Amino acid sequence: MTPALKIEHLNKNFGKRQILHDICFETYPGEVFGFLGPNGAGKTTTIKIAVGLLRLESGDIQIGGTSVNKNFEKAMAQIGGIVENPELYKHLTGLQNLRQYARMRGGVDEKRIQEVVEIVGLKNRINDKVSKYSLGMRQRLGVAQAILHKPKLLILDEPTNGLDPAGIKELRDILKNLAHKENICVIVSSHLMSEMELMCDRVGIIVNGKLISVHSVEEMISSSNGKKQQYIINVSDCDKALEALDFIEPADKLICDDEHIGVFLSRDHIKDELYDITARIVTRGIKLGTVSPVENKKLEDVFIELTKSGGNQIG
Repeated sequence: MTPALKIEHLNKNFGKRQILHDICFETYPGEVFGFLGPNGAGKTTTIKIAVGLLRLESGDIQIGGTSVNKNFEKAMAQIGGIVENPELYKHLTGLQNLRQYARMRGGVDEKRIQEVVEIVGLKNRINDKVSKYSLGMRQRLGVAQAILHKPKLLILDEPTNGLDPAGIKELRDILKNLAHKENICVIVSSHLMSEMELMCDRVGIIVNGKLISVHSVEEMISSSNGKKQQYIINVSDCDKALEALDFIEPADKLICDDEHIGVFLSRDHIKDELYDITARIVTRGIKLGTVSPVENKKLEDVFIELTKSGGNQIG
């Protein structure tokens, strides 16, 4: 499959200061890719180079297989993007904005305009002036504008900034639909780790201008959580319960308090091991209460772990 975006050995300097260090990664049609990093890590710089707002100094960027170095206009024609805030005419209606942008783009007919209105859920408000739109509605109109020309790649820098929870969910659903049903590659940068966990298929993390990890969200979280899952078990007699669980290695057993013990179980055999544990406890005449897993790490926890040793961030 041809990558929607392929970045090879991207470096960037502002004066004598190197901002990006040999950035390399690929993204594909049909996925939502989260581009994450602390403030000043180089996210926006990378995005601005990818969409043609900053000059490419070294390395190469390919959009849908077309090199920016060799055919800039053809490569850029395959991108839709919102960097910071969508540029809209507030005195015009949503529909007038789309028609105006379609004229500037060329090759976009009225049928396509109506299609994108449906995709972003603005059919009931598209004839209202943009000045009356909420921030969430303006973001959705911005997405509609960005996908009018059917790009292979949609890049959004901090699209959920300032949105309320309902607006964030609406935008998340739209972007996932664009990727999974319209087969567009969607790249999103954001500080909201909980939202990225819900939205993204894969994520790349950049720290101090260096890409330190690119994995699926599931792989990243599973790797950080390790091969074992901790469970807390409520019992009437901790000492007897620990004796009953002689098949578990001592290092995987602990006493939490007088009524709770903790056990670490292999993620590959959790169900069978839980059956054995509860059966052994009950058959020894020990009263058994709740059996609860300790909450796994979230993407936010993994992000903090990966970035906490990144040193001072660049501006």
